[in-house]
Amino acid sequence: MKSKKILLVTLILVALTALSFSGCTPAAEKPADKPAETSTETKTELPNPMVEQASTSTIKEVIGFTFDSLPAGITDVKYFTISDNLAQADFILSRVSYTVRKGDALIDNVAGVYTDFQNGETKANSTGAAVLYQSNPDGMGLATWTQGAFVYSVYCETGFDLAGMEVVVNGVS
Repeated sequence: MKSKKILLVTLILVALTALSFSGCTPAAEKPADKPAETSTETKTELPNPMVEQASTSTIKEVIGFTFDSLPAGITDVKYFTISDNLAQADFILSRVSYTVRKGDALIDNVAGVYTDFQNGETKANSTGAAVLYQSNPDGMGLATWTQGAFVYSVYCETGFDLAGMEVVVNGVS
């Protein structure tokens, strides 16, 4: 009988010990139970260097140069300046959306496109400047060239056609 009491007391002590361990951890706090943390840390946001402009003449007022010409027949034109050394025009021609840029000749990547193109060829434009035409099978295309003190790019995300791109390139100065 004494051994049964010892066994019973041992089992009760083990059970109490197990219960005490499970009850010692604090309950997980729900997000709603936590007080809102206040932060004195300020986040610094970089200003967008791309500013929409009303026209090519406004671009010239802002950065000191502008497009001398854009292709005929373009629609949905929007003009931008980027920082203080890049002019941009976005437009549609023959159902293809183009982004055209003109910038200071010291700009390394005037287009801002960092794609490895699968196809490329160099052809002269209407003024004799060497233009690098690059494209991918998915229809992405890019043309870049330097003329005088400026670098130029024509980019289309889809719808690349060499003949169509040449029309745009020859219309940009």
